[in-house]
Amino acid sequence: DHFNPDISSLILNYSLISLKRIDIGDHCLNKVNRFEIDGLKELESLVIGNESFYLKGDTRKGMKCLIMNCVQLSEILIGKNSFYWYESLELKNLPSLISIQLDGHAFGECHRIVFESMND
Repeated sequence: DHFNPDISSLILNYSLISLKRIDIGDHCLNKVNRFEIDGLKELESLVIGNESFYLKGDTRKGMKCLIMNCVQLSEILIGKNSFYWYESLELKNLPSLISIQLDGHAFGECHRIVFESMND
């Protein structure tokens, strides 16, 4: 089944602090134009299936994926065509990140990717 509620932003923050894994399936959240994860200190893995967060190009202005301040996050896997029309991907202060896998055409039309560390 597809999960496509009528929301435009999905922000997962400190209120979900004990999550260890986020797994979003295929063809989900295709009306969301901003996806943000911030401060999930226990999060270790983020997995997003194929063709999720796939909005049409005419609505892409300001579309952003931001993942930050998750000190245990070591793995990000994003399936094919997910976030295809998003303008930017920002990964900030993820000191345990070891692996990022973007399958075919994930962030296919992305204009900006930021990797930023708070480490000295």
